[in-house]
Amino acid sequence: MLGFDAEYERSLNDAQLAEISAGERRILLTRDRGLLKHGVITHGYWVRETNSRRQIAEVIHRFDLGRAIRPFTRCMACNGVLESISKEQARKLVPAGHSIEQYDEFHRCRQCGRVYWKGSHYARMRRWIEELAP
Repeated sequence: MLGFDAEYERSLNDAQLAEISAGERRILLTRDRGLLKHGVITHGYWVRETNSRRQIAEVIHRFDLGRAIRPFTRCMACNGVLESISKEQARKLVPAGHSIEQYDEFHRCRQCGRVYWKGSHYARMRRWIEELAP
């Protein structure tokens, strides 16, 4: 949601997470202190907060990321980059039952094809994001 290139996969074990972190030079964020003790991990951070919203605020503050936030530029399902598409394209891709007629801006994930638009929850999400940025 914030536009950061982030990976998250529940099914991976500690060794796999450590290898991905090292191999892709990613910062490993975790609540598991033991995971950070893997020798291959060069960049890691133990997240202290337990509430997910406060965790995000903690990480944004810790790494001074407020100015780097690029809301709604990555897919929340697969982390792929979003691209603008026309309403006509969206109409063909959005499942039946979704009312897209009242919206004009649409984005599609280049990787998985998921379609996004500024639905009823957008304003609430935007307000929360604005609280994170300086």
